Amino acid sequence: MISKAIGKYLRVSPRKTRLVAGVIRGRQVDEALDILNSTNKKSARLLVKVLNSAISNAKRFPNMQQENLYISKIFADGGPTLKRYRAEPMGRASVLRKKTSHITIELDMKVPKIQPKEAKATPKVAVRSKRAEKAKSSKEPKATKPAKVIKKKAQKEKK
Repeated sequence: MISKAIGKYLRVSPRKTRLVAGVIRGRQVDEALDILNSTNKKSARLLVKVLNSAISNAKRFPNMQQENLYISKIFADGGPTLKRYRAEPMGRASVLRKKTSHITIELDMKVPKIQPKEAKATPKVAVRSKRAEKAKSSKEPKATKPAKVIKKKAQKEKK
């Protein structure tokens, strides 16, 4: 996460905000701004403000370019609900729930893939456990040579 911006107590329902947030999730910042500016929703206007705040937070790092930023996380949580009353027939009152939301946007930087110069092929070395070594050695009969034969070979090698 390079930068993060949170918009709190925004007067739009989180359900409506999640619809627009899902469209721009995982996209490049420039592309997301274009989509939001062409979307005719109230939550899109609020998301633009929070996204611009996240972009300006990211620009505090040196050598940060907006083209490399993408939206890594975006979510809309519910905030407090404002309760209002409306008159209904026969002297009743009904509750109007005016929902608010907290929008969080996290930006990250896409790192360009670096191509390796040459891939060196390294041979795979078989790693055996001690238990496997013992099992292998116990199956093969050991060739025992008398000490005299070993001494004679050593003397021949010296000459």
